[in-house]
Amino acid sequence: WACGYAITNWFQSLLGSLTCLFSQAGEVSDEYFGCKYGVLPGRRDGKGFFHTVFQSCRAVLYLIGLFWMQTLLAWRLDVLERTSRQKYCSHCFRMLIWVQAFGVAVIVLSLGVFAQQYFGNAYFKDYYSGALTATAAALLTWLCNMTASAVVICSLIQCLLMLRRVLRLSESEIASAPVRLSLSRARRFAFLQVLGVSVSLVLTIFVVPAAAVSTVLAPMLSEEHTWVKWVVVVVQALDSLGNAVAAVLLSGSHRLSEKDSQPSRPDQTSRRVSCRVCQAKPRAAPDDMAWSPAWKAKVEELSLRGMTLRSLLHFYQEDLLSIQDWRAHKTRDVVRRAIIPLTSVEESAYAVSTLNRDGARRAHIMVTHNWANSFKDLFAAVIADALEECSFNLTTNLLEEDSDILREILSQSGCLDDTYWICAFAVNQHSSICHSNPYDRDPFSNQLHPVCNCSSVNISDPDCRSTVSEINKFDDMMYHLAATGSCRQVVAVDQPLDLFNRAWCVAEIAEAKRLHMKQALKLPSKATIMQRSHTLANLDVRTMRATMETDKKFILEKIAKSKNIEQFNAELQSLIFEPKSGLLASWNAMDSLQQIGEVGRLIRWGLADAGTGKVWKAWEIHE
Repeated sequence: WACGYAITNWFQSLLGSLTCLFSQAGEVSDEYFGCKYGVLPGRRDGKGFFHTVFQSCRAVLYLIGLFWMQTLLAWRLDVLERTSRQKYCSHCFRMLIWVQAFGVAVIVLSLGVFAQQYFGNAYFKDYYSGALTATAAALLTWLCNMTASAVVICSLIQCLLMLRRVLRLSESEIASAPVRLSLSRARRFAFLQVLGVSVSLVLTIFVVPAAAVSTVLAPMLSEEHTWVKWVVVVVQALDSLGNAVAAVLLSGSHRLSEKDSQPSRPDQTSRRVSCRVCQAKPRAAPDDMAWSPAWKAKVEELSLRGMTLRSLLHFYQEDLLSIQDWRAHKTRDVVRRAIIPLTSVEESAYAVSTLNRDGARRAHIMVTHNWANSFKDLFAAVIADALEECSFNLTTNLLEEDSDILREILSQSGCLDDTYWICAFAVNQHSSICHSNPYDRDPFSNQLHPVCNCSSVNISDPDCRSTVSEINKFDDMMYHLAATGSCRQVVAVDQPLDLFNRAWCVAEIAEAKRLHMKQALKLPSKATIMQRSHTLANLDVRTMRATMETDKKFILEKIAKSKNIEQFNAELQSLIFEPKSGLLASWNAMDSLQQIGEVGRLIRWGLADAGTGKVWKAWEIHE
């Protein structure tokens, strides 16, 4: 977007160079500047007409450039507010943009009325009302533009002062070198943003009066005041150059090297990475008329088993304490040693039990995860998603050190009511696995986890077609969530990236893509994707694993109904590695908008740390 603004500014300045003509004795003259770019007529006949056309086009491009710049700044304020959870007057700024838009509309209408009066055949012609209205609207628009730029400068200076405060607190706590380096970079980036906006503001203040002088006064000046015309031209040239500099500073292009501009292969990812939610077109709508009433009822029931972050935090801080060394347990261990025993009396899913303090709710985010993953990492990935973090090592370390910090920042961010669907909590384990355990062992004693003594009957579903079974309806539930309201997918990836070798997980990712759900990839750290992404280069759904061989067979048969396996594998590779829309494409070199988000992120964590040093201690490991 900054590049688009720079191109608009360049084209506008090019037209300006073609209109450096003065009016002398009623004729348009190019005596002083001699613009011979091959655009004006060769015989110079009718050059006054071309001069007017170029001036009009230039004015239009200049207005477009002004609004383009304001839009770029509005996005920066929005991202800064969202990531830092602080107020930076973005609402006020957007109101000023709308006032400017209204002013431009008035200018266009007034000039239209003026043109009609001037060229029309009306008996009574009022030239001045339209011209005065357009002038007043132009003045209002200009003042609002100046005010809006000043608001942005004040907001960015406020951000700069907060970073300075956070940096001072981190230095007082003898923070690690990576922490101080990150904060210093963020402060330098914020300063350059302030500088870029200031350059644009100062030059815009001068260029509008200069344009007025060149339009109104220049034709009436004598040869003794030719210097005024030169000053007008120089000011307009400096405005174009200054706006180009502002675009460079705002876009961060001054930091790019030739190496950074090279496209990265799937196994070569930039060290400076960020994540974005992968968005797509409106979701597709498969035909669900084949669902029986009982099947559809079960699908709807499953979709209402989401849990709030508040309830998940309560489970993590209270219910997990019954497991010895619970921090080192995998998700399947937590299911066997905590979720199943805690719900054995009610014989229900944890999400619908009385243990879920907030009660089951309609899910807005579905979490795809591997049961062999650490439960602590799974929960950290969920929190990282709520806080819009790309990686979850920081939240993992804070969960170990002081989970109350995370609860506080989630509360301040208004995220405690975010509702997640996690199969370990949403599926009734007493109707599926609680009475048998052929292989899940305690990681410390190496003993098989005990089975449940409840009276429920585990459902046997070898062909995955049972109406009462819950584990064969995940894709249907995903469609139901996507079709009845907003729902997105979070992919919580484990350290060895084994999730991409699990048949059910890959099936969920592919289904979410087919339904055009928004998808976000949460990885342990930046190093994980840099070091191990090459292991995904030869993914084949036929070699993937599932808990039950019948599950894998069911998935392969379902794929074969719509496409062949080779085609699915090719689409899977595209889903992960596609340069523009793939899951790994969201981990690319940060642009300036993402960098301003990084600034807000550092402010948020610095204020949450409040000088205790706990966040920065975890940050050292995180970075």
